[in-house]
Amino acid sequence: MSWQQRVPGAFGCQDVIFAVHPSDENRAKEAIKDAKAAGATFPDFEKEVVWHCYQNVTAPGMLQEHIADQVARAKKLWRKNP
Repeated sequence: MSWQQRVPGAFGCQDVIFAVHPSDENRAKEAIKDAKAAGATFPDFEKEVVWHCYQNVTAPGMLQEHIADQVARAKKLWRKNP
């Protein structure tokens, strides 16, 4: 499984929040580790986070704010995991 395919597993199924539950966080760390091992940059990872949110957030008017929050969460975790 590619790191891109692992990114959706780092989100909550209902709330589409990145790495908030411990099991989601573990999957996020694995996706980040695999992405870094493959030579991906954070902008590469960010694209996958944005795409997943775009496909799964259904609340009208909330998409941009939700994406910004999830990208910030992903960036924080990216920086913590060398």
